[in-house]
Amino acid sequence: MFLINAPQARLTLVLTRLMTPLAGLILASMVLIGTFNPADAKPQFSAISVDARTGKILFATDADGLRHPASLPKMMTLSVLVQDLKRGRLKLTTDLLVSRRASSMAPSKLGLKPGTTISVENAIKALVTKSANDVAATIGENLGGSEANFAARMTRTARTIGMTRTTFKNASGLPNPAQVTTARDMATLGLRIQRDFPQYYPYFRIVSFSYNGQTIRTHNK
Repeated sequence: MFLINAPQARLTLVLTRLMTPLAGLILASMVLIGTFNPADAKPQFSAISVDARTGKILFATDADGLRHPASLPKMMTLSVLVQDLKRGRLKLTTDLLVSRRASSMAPSKLGLKPGTTISVENAIKALVTKSANDVAATIGENLGGSEANFAARMTRTARTIGMTRTTFKNASGLPNPAQVTTARDMATLGLRIQRDFPQYYPYFRIVSFSYNGQTIRTHNK
């Protein structure tokens, strides 16, 4: 589950080793869930809380411990997408083509059909509200030529903003043992999205949107 719902002045990131879908993106506090091994007596736990105005760390525990990020790679997927919007490479109305591979992604998903398209704006909304893995894969394939190429770009982008211990392997966060991050790195990403893309940040408050005659609501309770 990924939540952003605390006051803007503080950003909090918690990582454990449980797996759950991305739930919603609103503002400034985050929970990251990784993989869980039933043989572990206690899940590994990492957390960090940062003053978003000053960068001061208010609290941290194992903030640099490697964790599997579950759905949080979608934060970087959105970051790369809005980079291209900001640079004029895409428009909100640009249609993204859905491949058979993307449509076959495991849930949570929007239910995209092969050969159809989804607009960039609806793709953003689907990631924010539903954590749609088929949409994440579609973004990756359209922007990178393949999802693997897009994930490599995600990792390169991570390095440029100081995420030194993060490696992305897909656009969705679906399980991959080589896909790892830390609480500190994800806090860095959250702050950079807020700072670098203020014109697109209101999308992170969305809890529902209309798509093909249906109202798609967040599953964040």
